[in-house]
Order: sequence, then C-alpha cells, then structure tokens
Amino acid sequence: MSGRTLNKIRAIVPAAGNSERFGGSMPKQYCALNGKPVIIHTLERLNSVGRIESIQVGLSPEDQIWSSLRGIPPKVVDVFCGGVTRAETVMHGLRNLTESYSPDDWVLVHDAARPCVSIESIDKLITRVLTSDQGGLLAVPEWETLKRADSNGVVIDTVDRDTLWRAQTPQMFRSGELLNAMLDLGDDVAKLTDEAGAMEKAGYNPLLVRSHQDNIKITTTEDLRLAGKLLE
Repeated sequence: MSGRTLNKIRAIVPAAGNSERFGGSMPKQYCALNGKPVIIHTLERLNSVGRIESIQVGLSPEDQIWSSLRGIPPKVVDVFCGGVTRAETVMHGLRNLTESYSPDDWVLVHDAARPCVSIESIDKLITRVLTSDQGGLLAVPEWETLKRADSNGVVIDTVDRDTLWRAQTPQMFRSGELLNAMLDLGDDVAKLTDEAGAMEKAGYNPLLVRSHQDNIKITTTEDLRLAGKLLE
C-alpha cells in the first residue's frame, strides 16, 4: 500500500441498459432466472461478500420494473439515474460515491447480467487488489484459437493467445482514481468496454485475478439458459 488506509469497499452495478442484443420486450437484467430476476441473483452474490459495505444500482430514467422487485438485498443502499452508455452510468455512480464517501474508498464495478460470479472469486479479487494500488479485475486465460480476419471474413493470421485474457467483472479500483481516469478520456469514454481500460490509459497496470469460465455475462437467450443450469 502507499500509506493510505484500506478504506471501505463499495459496489456499483450498472443496470441502465436496454439489452438491444438480447432482444425481447424486457431488459435482460429483469428476465426470470430460476425463479428470480437476473439482477437479484447478482445482487445476492455481492451482498454475501462480507467486506463489501454497500451496493448502488444505476437504473435507466425510464425504468418501471425496479420499484416492483422483491427480495432486494439489504446492502443495496441507493439507486441512481444511469446514462446512455455503460460508462456514463458508472461515472454517475462514481460521482455519487466520491461526493458521499472518501475518494480513496475502493469500488467494485460488476455487471448486472453476471449472476454466476462466485463469492470465492470476489473475495480473491479483493484480497489481491488490497496489496496493490493499481487495482484489478477478474479474468480467465484465453484457451480458444483466435483468428484475425479482414472485412470480408477471410483469415489474415492466427493470433498468439499465450498472453491473452478475457476480462470479466467485478473490477476493483479506488473510486476517485477511476472517476478521474474516465473523466480524462473526455468523449472517448463512450468507447470503453470496461473500467480497466480507462485505468490502463491513465498509466495504471491492473492485476489480472484468475476467475472461472462460468462467470458468464448474459448477452443472449442461450446465455440465460446456460446461467440457469450453472446456478442449479
């Protein structure tokens, strides 16, 4: 550590998306999964991690489902208005945290549509990241053979996968540092696909903490069925 105290660990769950790729009339975070909405499973996992103090959820301004949910875990202390993009929603949440608490507090950003993440993996991430001021994220090594193609779908070459990892969430950073890194990107923040990308551009080297293949993100209806089997 760099002389700073450990501070608190809080979580942000961006859930303002309309799930365009998922299809259907309901956002994927509210779809039924083994008897409960996807997001409730996700929040229950975070709620069960003893070192997480509180959880904030970012919702769409047009959200009409959240208020009717039952079984919201007790560590969910606040909901806030999300933005047009995931990055914008995360930034709104970070502003809330840095205004209400210390900017040195840690924040775990976790996808609402990753309900299968294990408590063990989250605990491992927290333990590893607390030894470094660089932050970190859950990830898995890339095992599949990867091909680079041209615009016509013709293979150009095979990509060396030895140093490649697939990023997952949660991703954990100091809340103030993450907010500043995202603000520094200006309009380019909308291009971010994860929080670690912002920290990398700001000069940080986040830790990769090995997770499990079953920490899937629900993107399609097939993913939803798979998540149901994994949770069983």
